[in-house]
Amino acid sequence: MLVGLQEFSVPTGKKTILLLYADKYYLVNPVYPFGLDIIANHLRNQGHSVEIESPFLPDLNYKKNVSNAIARLRPDFVGLSIRNIDTCMSCEQYGDWGGKDYRTFYFLPQIKEIASQIRRQSPNIPVVVGGGAFTASPQAILEYLGLDYGIVGEGEIPFSRFIEAFPGEEKISQIPNMVYPYKNGYKVNSRRPYRFESSFWLEQRDHKFNYACRTTGIPVQVKRGCHHRCSYCIEPLIEGREFVFRKIDDVIHELKVIVRGMEEAGTVFFVDTEFNVPNLSYCSDLLKAIVQEGLGDCCRFVTQLIPKPLDENFVELLAEAGFSVVFSCESFSNEVLRKNYIPYCKKDIIEAIEICDRKGLPCTISLIFGLPGETRETMDDTLVSMATYPASPTRKYEYTVGGRVYQGTPLCEYVEKGNQPENLYGTKSDGYLLPYYYCAPLSPFKVRGYVKEKFPDLLCYDNKYEQKNQHGLALCYLCDQALWKDVVQGFRESDVDVQSASYDYLFKRLAQAERADDARAISTAFLTNLENNGSADPGQADVVKFYLGCLR
Repeated sequence: MLVGLQEFSVPTGKKTILLLYADKYYLVNPVYPFGLDIIANHLRNQGHSVEIESPFLPDLNYKKNVSNAIARLRPDFVGLSIRNIDTCMSCEQYGDWGGKDYRTFYFLPQIKEIASQIRRQSPNIPVVVGGGAFTASPQAILEYLGLDYGIVGEGEIPFSRFIEAFPGEEKISQIPNMVYPYKNGYKVNSRRPYRFESSFWLEQRDHKFNYACRTTGIPVQVKRGCHHRCSYCIEPLIEGREFVFRKIDDVIHELKVIVRGMEEAGTVFFVDTEFNVPNLSYCSDLLKAIVQEGLGDCCRFVTQLIPKPLDENFVELLAEAGFSVVFSCESFSNEVLRKNYIPYCKKDIIEAIEICDRKGLPCTISLIFGLPGETRETMDDTLVSMATYPASPTRKYEYTVGGRVYQGTPLCEYVEKGNQPENLYGTKSDGYLLPYYYCAPLSPFKVRGYVKEKFPDLLCYDNKYEQKNQHGLALCYLCDQALWKDVVQGFRESDVDVQSASYDYLFKRLAQAERADDARAISTAFLTNLENNGSADPGQADVVKFYLGCLR
């Protein structure tokens, strides 16, 4: 049902838009709201007033955060970005959703409460849903949230057109990428062929999320698209199968702007699905330009690759440009790779590892245990290969367990055909919204136990949400908005663990803002708390005293 269209009509001209980054995973792994920032930048270029907010910060009560943002901004439109339905991981011992054989963090129930809060407070404000997770299952998510409008894929131009068209139903129905009520359900319009608009340029990142840029990395995108069919992956559904490239000069310009704005060396993360697909031509030219401009001397670069295509010259360029890389390898077993339509084999993975060794390129090998075709023998194949090429100062391994079943993926097609129901964990639901995993030959927790028995120190993704971490993030979020009084008061009222997690970042930001008195205030409060806490690391007190000395 359309909500309040007869009573609500926004006059033409400048609008106020609130964009909510509804990703609770940010509380564990702060990732910058890159897609929303692109949309915000485009809408501002159209003359609109736009603010990006996190529903989960700064207050622990997310409904209060949403209510405060709406009351303060009084928006004409709200955009709700859903980056993750869950963590995609099936054996998280701290998770809030699951059974005895699997466990994960599931985000949609709280996002539904956020949507309900918006409707209760301002029932006539149109809400538009988007983001990667939404694109994977748009109709089911809209129905679950009880909302009317969404955008699949790239959202900057469709959202702008929606603002112009609303509340005209006929005009809305003609917008590419749009999802809207139709008969007894929803209709998804065909997607507009994408190209990188001038509004894609981000001369600066949103200051509210500076902490994510400083800790996780500054996102930069150089292309969109992926033509592979890896069984578990939804990236081709989100970005499309056709490749669209940015001009290299534009990328270099953006990198120069980023470097000029860095107070200290930071990390730039190239967020392409895989940096070296479809071939090495474009990415090699980009690397040569980075080397020529000396940008690797000013910051660190990280990107994700697959083991093929790859050669000595390309890896040498990566090393010279100051990169470290994450290889999406999934398995060393040819049987598992073949069964999951992965476009490389064990030989390619080994060659990639050996080239990186020769060229001194730091790399992380990312694996997934439990995909279709996995047996004890194939797991042993991978584990033996890992022992043959062990972790080293320039090489590490990390892994997840099981494949999350998402609508429209080859893994979903495999499951729909009734294959191996004994290897499915979770609940099958409309649009595959509820966490649902394929894991063979054992349950997720048992597969993890099997791997840990062989490699007890191997890093398995295991997210741990702790409220004290959210307190620390809240202080950083306030600091990034220059709410200095709230920062100092909140820091003084926090326990020593929260202070320990946030002190370094807060001190540097306060010092850079020439807030010496505030920097001194939090330092004194932290030092007092450390001295009163016998279990605290004494080295931290020395750091605080050193920082205080820098203020004199």
